[in-house]
Amino acid sequence: MHTLAPAAALFPALVVFAVIPFGDVLVIGGKEIPLQVANLNVGIVYIFAIASLAVYGTMLGGWASNNNYSLLGGLRASSQMISYEVSMGLSILGILMIYQSAQLDVIVREQGQLLWGFIPKWGFLLQLVAFFLFLTAAVAENKRTPFDLPEGESEIIGYFVEYSSMKFGMFFLAEFVEIIIVSGVVTTLFFGGWQFPYLQADGFHWPFEAGVWHLPHLLVVLIQIATFSVKVLVGCWILLLVRWTLPRFRYDQVMRLGWKMMLPLALANLLITAVIILLVT
Repeated sequence: MHTLAPAAALFPALVVFAVIPFGDVLVIGGKEIPLQVANLNVGIVYIFAIASLAVYGTMLGGWASNNNYSLLGGLRASSQMISYEVSMGLSILGILMIYQSAQLDVIVREQGQLLWGFIPKWGFLLQLVAFFLFLTAAVAENKRTPFDLPEGESEIIGYFVEYSSMKFGMFFLAEFVEIIIVSGVVTTLFFGGWQFPYLQADGFHWPFEAGVWHLPHLLVVLIQIATFSVKVLVGCWILLLVRWTLPRFRYDQVMRLGWKMMLPLALANLLITAVIILLVT
C-alpha cells in the first residue's frame, strides 16, 4: 500500500490526457485521423470522474505511512480536494449549457464561431466568472500555492512526510503533470482549444469580407497544434506565476473560500446563465 499510494496519485493525472483534443483532423491519403486519443461523447464527465480518483492516492498516502500526523494530513488534503470539486463542477455547467455538449471536440469547434461577425466565441468571453471559479478551484484541487496547506511542512505536517526517494518524486511528478492538465482543460473549455482566430480548414477567413487566405491542409494542422501548445504553455506559466506570487492561506480561510464564497458564486453564475439562455432562445 505504501507503494500503491504514489501510483494512485499519478495515474489519474496521466489518463486525463486521452480526451483532450490538440488539433482538428489530419487527412492523410483520404483517411481522416482525429487529433484526439479518445473522442468520448461525455469527455468532460470523464475528466472529472478520473481526476476525482486523486483523492484516493492522497488519502492512501497518509494512511499507509502508519503515522498519525500523516493520516491527519491526508484527511486535510482530501477534505480540501473534495470541497473544491463541487465548485469546479458547477462552474463548467454554464459552458455545457452554452455549447450544448459534453464532448470536448464539439465544444472546441463551437468556439470557432464568431460573435457579431468578428469576435471568437471563446468560453471565457461568455463565462468569465466561471473561468475564474474553475481556475481557482483547479489550483486548490491540485494543492498548489496559495492552497498548498497539505504540503505546508513549516506549519502542519503533510500526508507524504514518511515518503522519500522515487515515491516522494511520484507525488511531486503528479502535481506537475496536473499543472499541464489544468492548463489543457482551461484552454479547451475557455480559450478555444486548438482554434486560431479566423482559421478554418482551408485557411484564414477574415471578417468583414476582407478575403480568404488559402493554406495547405498540413500547414493548417500544424498551426492548430502550435496554437494549442502555446496556449497550454502560457497557462502553465500563469499557474507557476501564481505560486511565485501569492502567500499561503490558513486552512480555515481555504475552507471558507470554498464553501461560503465560491460555491454560492458558482450557483449564482449557473442560475444567471440558465435565465439568459432561456430569454435569448
